[in-house]
Amino acid sequence: MTTAALVGCGGAEGPSGSPRSSTPPSAQASADASPTAASRVVEVNGAQLRVPADWSVGGGGTQRATISVPEDESGTSYGTGVFNADITLASDTEELAMGRANVAGGDAKRLPDVEFGGQSFFHLRELHGGIDSLDTYGTVINGSEVTVAWGFNAELATREQIDGWINQVMPTFKFEG
Repeated sequence: MTTAALVGCGGAEGPSGSPRSSTPPSAQASADASPTAASRVVEVNGAQLRVPADWSVGGGGTQRATISVPEDESGTSYGTGVFNADITLASDTEELAMGRANVAGGDAKRLPDVEFGGQSFFHLRELHGGIDSLDTYGTVINGSEVTVAWGFNAELATREQIDGWINQVMPTFKFEG
């Protein structure tokens, strides 16, 4: 089982002490774009996500990939997703969700399952220290787990902005296993 630790970025002020813009880059503009317009595919062991072209991507192939939302004018990215697909000991999505919830601890809230690419994904949400907002999605497909652990700095981005970024990527999920 892979566990991702994501750390928040900075405070609510820019480098000169001035307040940050309340609308991070690409939060709404990219949300309105079609999933295939100016985007690229990120693949990990047959699992695929399509991300906007202005997002940063690291890794991929047979290893996990890191997907980061665009940086603002000060060079700060408000959040990152860790995309992983690998063999699992969990027999199904429910068992995987219970295992992830146990790792997350008592503050993780299980939200209703969602469907992406014809697969049912569990959704866990947790808030660490009022700063880091973590959303983990996962499923089991043919003996493999697919997880995307999103971490955002909740002091810099609203829940609506965070959901907007996640919703740009998660609905594009495909498994070509």
